Amino acid sequence: MIAALLFAALGFTSATAHRIDAIVASEFSSHRTPGIAVGVVEDGRIVYARGFGVANLSHRVPASPGTQFGIGQISEQFTAAAMLILEQQGRVKLDDPVTKYLPELTVASHVTVRELLDQTSGLPIVTASDHLFAKANAAQPVAAPGTAFEDNPLNYLAAAQIVERLSGEPLSDFVEQHIFVPLVMDASLYAGDTGLSPESAVGYTVEGSRFERAIPWSVTRLDGDAGVISDVYDLAKWDIEFPILLRVDAVRTMFSPGVPDAFEAHGMGWTLDQRSGRRFYWQNGEVPGFHAMNAVLPDDHVAVIVLANVDSLHGPAAVPESIAGRILDVVEPPSARRVDNSIVTRARQWVGFLATDRLDRTQLTPQFSRYLSDSMVRQMQIAPLGPLVSLVPISSATERHGDTDYEFLALFAHGERHFQFVLTPDGKIDFLSLMP
Repeated sequence: MIAALLFAALGFTSATAHRIDAIVASEFSSHRTPGIAVGVVEDGRIVYARGFGVANLSHRVPASPGTQFGIGQISEQFTAAAMLILEQQGRVKLDDPVTKYLPELTVASHVTVRELLDQTSGLPIVTASDHLFAKANAAQPVAAPGTAFEDNPLNYLAAAQIVERLSGEPLSDFVEQHIFVPLVMDASLYAGDTGLSPESAVGYTVEGSRFERAIPWSVTRLDGDAGVISDVYDLAKWDIEFPILLRVDAVRTMFSPGVPDAFEAHGMGWTLDQRSGRRFYWQNGEVPGFHAMNAVLPDDHVAVIVLANVDSLHGPAAVPESIAGRILDVVEPPSARRVDNSIVTRARQWVGFLATDRLDRTQLTPQFSRYLSDSMVRQMQIAPLGPLVSLVPISSATERHGDTDYEFLALFAHGERHFQFVLTPDGKIDFLSLMP
């Protein structure tokens, strides 16, 4: 109803809505999730909000845009914002060592608060629920601080502890008072808190051909890294309004890459990407029972939110990243660009290499060849998409260090992906990626 009322005002037509309906309906025809909620934002307003399927299989509760889902690592955005608010209040400095605030985390003696939020700390990856800091202190760092991005829950668990010590209250209380209440995010809370509605989603996992209730993680393992529960409406408010909570310089800090020359740029709780030559900021999240995607095109004032109550930890399931990418192709269609035929031919060749796991590494720069592991190629899961039907050039741009960054829309028999293909001035491949 809300979406229908806004179509005429913002140019979001009913035909566009029907195309999004069809995209999501295809997930249900494949029995890939019990429920999905989708939201689209344009020019600061929600223009599409709809639920599909059910939030609870036992009671057949319908999924809706107001259904609460676990959002996984999208939660990092709120922890980062909480720290930036404390910085604005003069209570923390991002370039202070972590041990100034967490002296017991001795392994972080040369790590800054900023590097926690950028996930460039190099801290050990530990999975223990109890005595987490002690286990980290006994392990070896994985990299020198500030040199490499590593998605490590310890970074945001430690950041959450700093927020709590400086504020003198639980992270959930600080975020509620300084973020959820000001933005009227009434459906958002932390796992373990009270406040779930009877219509909140039950999380499922895939067991053979059935959906089974997922066993939730320990709340203490989620916290600042993946502990938030929210809905489409609240995440839309966040995407639209969070800059009012932060100074301009803090927003710039959140969206600055922790490792500027990395193959993939990451800010604080966001992946800093490009789509059709435009800035594309996104973050996904997955915890047992739930999988989520929050994608923003800041230059186009567009955001897409996809929440599903199923994980892919034990079998094939809905992929919110792919669904959001297909919706963005409808809302902001990529436009074809003219690219030299030799580049298109070479890009097509490499899509084939990736699909068959047979790489000609002599064409890669040595640094990228080390980065592009065989397991990373297998994780792209290209073969199930079927034969490549066409490769449509979308954009090309020459970077300041001389590389040329090409983007294509790769249309396969059973789906589509965006293909990024980066060449050095001497023709070596310096990066490539297939993404939703």
